[in-house]
Amino acid sequence: MQTGNSVIIHKSAIIQQGLKSILLSRNIGICDILNEIPDCAILSNWKNFLLLVDTLYANEISKHLRILQKNGTTVIGIGTNGFLSEPVFCFDDVIDINENTELILQRISGYVLRVSGIKPNNQLSPRETEILSLVAQGFSNKQIAEHNFISIHTVITHRKNITYKLGIKSISGLTLYAALNNLVDTHR
Repeated sequence: MQTGNSVIIHKSAIIQQGLKSILLSRNIGICDILNEIPDCAILSNWKNFLLLVDTLYANEISKHLRILQKNGTTVIGIGTNGFLSEPVFCFDDVIDINENTELILQRISGYVLRVSGIKPNNQLSPRETEILSLVAQGFSNKQIAEHNFISIHTVITHRKNITYKLGIKSISGLTLYAALNNLVDTHR
């Protein structure tokens, strides 16, 4: 299950595919992959999006920055070899595409949580973490109870506690949280 709204804007097909692979490895949805900045009408429709943009487009992004910020869009500049040809004030962050893939994933994951409205919280107990992992894998309450040798009532109580602690009410939100925090194997 893919979640999140992200758009990749980069001229290099190789970088586009690399970013796509990174995002899909964590089930982060990609709405579009573009070679250049779209017109203002399209940009104004992107609400709570994660935008991964070539740093060479800094001037174009800065022209639309007010609309993007108003819509809750997070803009991450994608640079290469530490070289930035433009000022970075228009980006929420800048990632060097040559960084370690896991480091890129960690940095992007935080922004995905931000645009999806999920607030990270590491207060889950080991049992709650285990329950969350099973929920994210699609197990029912009954299956979770049988797997852990506990009652269904106990599973429901754990799920209520997880929802309360994380502030996430939907199964898709819990699944996204679990995937972004490496609590499930996303390659099954």
